Formats: sequence, structure tokens, C-alpha cells
Amino acid sequence: MIRIEYVPGRSRGEGRLSEAAVKRAAGVVSKALKLGEPLTVSVALVDAPTMRRLNKTYGGKDAVTDVLAFQYDEPAEGSEQSRRGAFGEVVICPSRAREQAREAGRSLKEEMIELLVHGLLHVFGYDHIKPKDAHVMLPLQKHIVTKLL
Repeated sequence: MIRIEYVPGRSRGEGRLSEAAVKRAAGVVSKALKLGEPLTVSVALVDAPTMRRLNKTYGGKDAVTDVLAFQYDEPAEGSEQSRRGAFGEVVICPSRAREQAREAGRSLKEEMIELLVHGLLHVFGYDHIKPKDAHVMLPLQKHIVTKLL
């Protein structure tokens, strides 16, 4: 099970996912991945300058990206992170998602849900850099997104 800590930031309007939508997505991902013990994932929506800074710091790329995902290192026993079951973090940039949605000819909500699922899968160890990994992650992502839309 995925417990969500949601930080919508200053995002307004259609770029802002409801907490219910985020938790529903987490539930569908949890079920698809057959997660047992509760693990906490933080989900945050950030503006383009913040995303660019995060991508430069943690991804080594000086550009705005759509989503970043971080899996935390094993927390020290007895630490606050350990007590909360903190597992990872997903950061989404709604303004970049808006651009991508427009380019793909789909709604911003669809793009935001896709990015959330994509980020959650990354947090739980899925990747798509190598073709063999992409053949696992991307169909799973599509299956989950289809259930959500």
C-alpha cells in the first residue's frame, strides 16, 4: 500500500490534481505492484524554475522536465523517516505537463495522471532507459493509466 503525502504547491486550475485523484492513482499502482506494507511517497507539484533547479541538481540537466522521482535510501532504524515508512518522492511540473499535453493532443488531466503513475513506477524501481526495461515499465504504466482515466 502507498500512503501519500501530497503537496500541491501553488498550482491552480486544471493543472492541480485533487488529493483524491492522487490517492486513487497510488491505490491502483499499489494493487498492480502487489505492495503489502504501507510505504509513504511524497507527491509535489512545482513551478518550472523549481523543477529546472531540481533537475540540474539531481539529474545533471539544466532544463525543465516533466517529472522527477526519488527513491530514498534505507532510513536509519528509529528515524522519523523510518517511523513514517518514507520511501520516495515524485515531483511534477504542471506547466511542462501542459506543454506536453498540448503537443500530444490530450487533456492536461490525462498528462498529469500519466506523469504521476510514471513517477510512482520509478520510485518503485521501474525504468525505461534500456529497451528490455521499457518493455516491462511502459505497458504496465499504460495498463494503470487506462484504469484511472
